[in-house]
Amino acid sequence: MTELTTDILIIGGGPAGSTTALYLSELGLNIILIEKKIFPREVLCGEFLSKEVTDVLKELNIFNDFLSLNPNKLNSFRAIDESGIELKSDLNFDAYALKRSVFDLFLLNKARSKNVKIIQPAEVISTTRYNREFMSVIEEHNGNKLQIKSRLVIAAYGKQNILDKKLGRDFVNKKSNLNGVKFHLPTNLLEKRFDDEIRIYTDKELYCGMNQVSDTEMTVCFLENRKQSKIPSRERLIDLIKSNNHFKKVFSEDAIDFIKTTNIYGTGNIYFGKKEIVENGIIMVGDATRVISPLAGDGIGMAMESAKLLHSVFSKYNPDNLDELNSDYVTQYEKIFSKRLKTAKIIQSIILNRKTRNIGFSFANKYPALLPYLIKFTRSYKTA
Repeated sequence: MTELTTDILIIGGGPAGSTTALYLSELGLNIILIEKKIFPREVLCGEFLSKEVTDVLKELNIFNDFLSLNPNKLNSFRAIDESGIELKSDLNFDAYALKRSVFDLFLLNKARSKNVKIIQPAEVISTTRYNREFMSVIEEHNGNKLQIKSRLVIAAYGKQNILDKKLGRDFVNKKSNLNGVKFHLPTNLLEKRFDDEIRIYTDKELYCGMNQVSDTEMTVCFLENRKQSKIPSRERLIDLIKSNNHFKKVFSEDAIDFIKTTNIYGTGNIYFGKKEIVENGIIMVGDATRVISPLAGDGIGMAMESAKLLHSVFSKYNPDNLDELNSDYVTQYEKIFSKRLKTAKIIQSIILNRKTRNIGFSFANKYPALLPYLIKFTRSYKTA
């Protein structure tokens, strides 16, 4: 078995992992990043990039390179319930939409340019802490195994991973019954286009978000509660398009035929509850730490902000002082993110319940200042 030694081992090459690598490379640390998939690849995501994302890109001096990818600029948000009530608000901040396959490859290549060693495709199958160091076993796609000794391990692998079970994380056996699905729809199959707007359509125990990610493609991403329905996700969305007159106006008949056969990217049993921020000395970032409701449109933002936070904590401690570093990271994480996570979870629970959704939409329609106020509480800064 090949043996390697590094300062930091990062598990996961998405926005959380790549951004963590970019930040920590500034401290002169030796970094190895493990990613189990070949890029470019798609994942479940609404593909909304908030001001938090652009702020990090600017701080890392890669924002202009990001703009060269031609992300779609977004200016407003609109939510439409099954009765036809529309809630609309300007975002009041710079936001973009871009396919995750493009964005993730961009960030990973930027990390590679900073001399971060990328091992891909490969998967961490075990990691064990021995006093002041970790020993991790990596399996490459060809079956070869590596053993990596590191001072720290950072988990940035997203919502679910094989390591969660091996670490005995509390949420692993909990059933949320919440399932997420995403696909890309050609814009020429839309009856109605909304190039610079995010839209949310609601009905029953499901909500669907849409935003344009390029000149030719629209992201369609929905979250459903499977507790009361056993209908396959694809069929459930088609039924919604046919039965909800307001949602139906967006899609052509050809769009429905496309949805029947296109590739979809899904994740089942998405857990939005509390997770430990540090497990057995392993530091969690991004969705490995907490998953925010897609309604907030802040998942990628929180992933990149948690990487930024970790960098600020690393700047204060010697990595050998692992317990102090971990404690400070946990404290700061709760301070920065807990209110946003709770607010988004409450809003999601209201939207997924027909009775509370009807009350909420009627109330917000009567008091239009409420929507910008709620948007503010799912952000890390004050909106105008």
